[in-house]
Amino acid sequence: MPQHYRIYYLIFTLLLITSCKKLITVDAPSDEIPAGSVFSNDALADAAVADLYYSLSGYFDSNLLPVINGMTADELNTFNGTHLRYVNNAILPTDAPLLSSWRELYKVIYGANAVLEGLATSNGLSFEKAQQLKGEAEFVRAFCYYYLVNCWGDVPLIVTTDVNQTALAPRTGIDSVYNQIIADLNYASQLLPVSYNTGEKVRANRWAAIALLARVQLQRGNWENAIALSSQVINAGIYTPLISPDSVFLRNSRPAILQVWRSEGYTLLGQTFLPSEGSFSFYPFTEDFMQSFDTADKRKNSWTKPFTYGGSTYYNCYKYRNRTAAIAGKEEYLMVLRIEEQYLIRAEAFAHLDNCRDALADLNVLRERAGLPALSDTTIRDSCLPLVERERRMELFTEWGDRWFSLHRTGHLDTVMKTIKPGWKSTAALYPIPQEERNRNPHLTQNNGYQ
Repeated sequence: MPQHYRIYYLIFTLLLITSCKKLITVDAPSDEIPAGSVFSNDALADAAVADLYYSLSGYFDSNLLPVINGMTADELNTFNGTHLRYVNNAILPTDAPLLSSWRELYKVIYGANAVLEGLATSNGLSFEKAQQLKGEAEFVRAFCYYYLVNCWGDVPLIVTTDVNQTALAPRTGIDSVYNQIIADLNYASQLLPVSYNTGEKVRANRWAAIALLARVQLQRGNWENAIALSSQVINAGIYTPLISPDSVFLRNSRPAILQVWRSEGYTLLGQTFLPSEGSFSFYPFTEDFMQSFDTADKRKNSWTKPFTYGGSTYYNCYKYRNRTAAIAGKEEYLMVLRIEEQYLIRAEAFAHLDNCRDALADLNVLRERAGLPALSDTTIRDSCLPLVERERRMELFTEWGDRWFSLHRTGHLDTVMKTIKPGWKSTAALYPIPQEERNRNPHLTQNNGYQ
């Protein structure tokens, strides 16, 4: 772990220890900073918030959970026998990786809550820094809840560090969780600066908050709001999708709105998909996915790569090229938000409002970069929506489980899954609430199909 991130980690850990003192008793090392001093000046408070992002770059948040989403959808297969349960949608409540994902997301939420409580009582920070850090903590909390609610449905809504309120918290309805997400992002968009305070795109700015809010509004079916928000980001004029697909996932690329910093220049997701020398990828694309590409699509050539296994040819994700440390100028950061998604959000919302002309104009921006011919603006609504869905599938595959969430949003999950997975059951649309968490908290009910 790089030294300055180790400092962030120690501060963040101390926040958690202090906040959880009624649950656990841990003596802080003598060389750590007292928790009451974390928000005494700009630098220490900034370090505490920076570690929220570092936690999101962990194995279960930025890596395994999106891979699980891809396997439970129609995107990824696996040669890892222990992970066939995801491909077959036969997950048990005792599933260890999903338990870890759940806990990691809540750990980051708890850290964001601790930051917000610390900032609320602090008088040692500059006004500008306090506003920025509040906005970032709200953004990160909303981001985590977005993935929790889309993977598990009703989840405990925790907005405090008081364990008397959180230890036995029941599940909160999806609508209420989304209301909190939207409130957090609205607040964050008002507090965050337009610029990137680190010089790199690794901390949320105002456009990141608005971009995530546009995604949320699309997921909720609020088409007018989704159009207005995505248009703000697109019209900001500082991001562009018209670059080579080979360059999209590089450090601080022009389309990037938010990325997760990695000092080594490679991502855990890239390390997962890329086979070692002379080996194979454990997570190939499904045949159905690969057949969905137009043969002339540059994204197929740039973002997928063939390999041989058992005498047959398969394809793995090649969006990230670095399996280990990168050479100078080719460093990669984990992509969180990028401008191409905003065009897709706006196109889908336009299509739902019968504005196919503008929907196809947005799709054609991405198709131009992909080397594909423009779509005709005479397309009718019934044809427009499938074109939007197909373009999104070809653009955002393996990115934070987008395909899994899109199938939910479009109402096509059952139809698609029944076609490619004969054993599909509708109750598999949500993952099981981890049994170990239910053992600790008897107020946590289980999702249907996992009793």
